[in-house]
Amino acid sequence: MFAQNADSHNFAKEGRGRMFAHILRLCSEWATNIPYDFKTEYMRTRLNELLRLCAVDKTYQQKTTELQSTLRSSLNKLDRYEKAVANLQKALSENTNLPEQSDSMTGLFVLCNDAKTVAQQLTHIEMERFSMVGVDEIVQSLASDPLSEIGRHSKNKEGTISSISFYIEWFNRLSAFAAIEVLKQTKKRNRVAVFEFMIDIAKECCEIGNFNSMMAIVAGLSLPAVSRLKKTWCRVEKAKLEILQHQLDPSGNFLSYRATIKAAQWRADSARGNQQKIVIPFFVLLLKDLFLIYHGHPRILPNAHLNFMAFNQLAEQLRDVIQWKSTVCTFEKNPQVLQYLLITSVSGEKDSMLMSFECEPPESSSERDQHKKLKGGK
Repeated sequence: MFAQNADSHNFAKEGRGRMFAHILRLCSEWATNIPYDFKTEYMRTRLNELLRLCAVDKTYQQKTTELQSTLRSSLNKLDRYEKAVANLQKALSENTNLPEQSDSMTGLFVLCNDAKTVAQQLTHIEMERFSMVGVDEIVQSLASDPLSEIGRHSKNKEGTISSISFYIEWFNRLSAFAAIEVLKQTKKRNRVAVFEFMIDIAKECCEIGNFNSMMAIVAGLSLPAVSRLKKTWCRVEKAKLEILQHQLDPSGNFLSYRATIKAAQWRADSARGNQQKIVIPFFVLLLKDLFLIYHGHPRILPNAHLNFMAFNQLAEQLRDVIQWKSTVCTFEKNPQVLQYLLITSVSGEKDSMLMSFECEPPESSSERDQHKKLKGGK
């Protein structure tokens, strides 16, 4: 662009304005979508040098000032988020207490027995984590990692916290949380009540458009430690759970889930309020879809040209991601519920199975053998 306008005859006012508009748009797209690139003083200095070329009149001066202000705000937000993540991970690592079982009702149901309120708090947590996953981090992971390794590293190549990894960890924690809330109850009637409560929360998440939390809860209620509780299951209204489990059905490449999220997208496109615009996809499946798009087509054609069709297909998917994660969650916050969801201790598979056997003793010989091995390994 500078070479084209090096000649004073070509450097007319119209051409100048057009060139500076292109530079400003490029910088704006870069700074808005990949703010991590500007965490170093060197990169911010180079950006400011480029923007100064555009500040030729008051209009462009104002636009460059606004862009610099937006970038500072984004970097401050990223810094606060990284500190919050570090503090949360420290609190979780220090909380070594195992969940305790009780004869009386205990856990989330006692703190807040309104499924809609809990679903709204889960949506706050989901949107905070989802909004911090940058499209640049997604593309870098797609390009450098096999599908099985995406999200397994807590730090990315720049040494900063991997938002993808942190988000996937949240899904796994929520699954374990849903199971533990049931297993805490030693009395059958309390387990049934909490089980149905968790189903109602998942249903409310689905209504909101929070499919990641819905999938995590249903996955948690389907874990072996919970699914073996036959005496509890016979008292549960199974129809509710079966409807939600249908969303997890992988047949037809998750056909049921894809139809549901497509309906949520249509609702969001025509909605006026932010609460109706929320779409939080099943994140692990989203990564798988993007991985298949990225690697499913050659990016370089036999004639050495770029395969713009493949890049366009990926860009369309990422455009949806940008739109979804930019939605503002306006539900009223409940600090007590949020804190409980975030820092309450959960247990691993072994301790969950031991809690399960405390709820309902082993019946089959294989369960008795399993129980014996688990107790022997404590």
